[in-house]
Amino acid sequence: MSAPPSSWLQERVAGQVWWYRAPLLVVFAWMLDGYLDDRAYYSLFDGINLGFHEMGHAAFMLFGNRILTTAGGTIFQLGIPVIAGAYLLHKQRDPFGAAVCVFWLGTALVGAGIYAADARAQDLPLVSPFGPVDVDSHDWTVMLMKYGKLSQDERIGSALQRAGIFLMFASLVVSAWVLRAMAVATRARPSE
Repeated sequence: MSAPPSSWLQERVAGQVWWYRAPLLVVFAWMLDGYLDDRAYYSLFDGINLGFHEMGHAAFMLFGNRILTTAGGTIFQLGIPVIAGAYLLHKQRDPFGAAVCVFWLGTALVGAGIYAADARAQDLPLVSPFGPVDVDSHDWTVMLMKYGKLSQDERIGSALQRAGIFLMFASLVVSAWVLRAMAVATRARPSE
């Protein structure tokens, strides 16, 4: 029989300090507001996401498959926050850190959604460490054309963006819950 979620969380937050993590929630709420207000909003996470996106292309290039190399950017962009969050939750036993990774994943989904929605228009400026950028350099154009879904680029992009916004909001809620559990655990500890 598994422990109820509250005891599971209490076990992981025992001895953790909540107050120096709290300002991060304010920063994340401010970032979420930016993503809601402006499609072109750019946060620190977007630069990190771009770096992992480009690394994904390089990593999947080893397989010698064009569509996999093309998709590798988005796979890494979305996969690295998931792997980091899983590591923090299971190996480090850090639910707050995992919730931060969920926020990060949300930003990655918003970025992927913006990129996907641009597949037909190709208005976004593209970057590539692998040479000149041309019409065949737009990942989502290549992927959606391959599977006959190019006409649905805006719908797919919008769904990815909504999922990202939802995850950012959910991350804030879960992070606040974890911080509250830390504060309660701190008050419940006898003075030393």
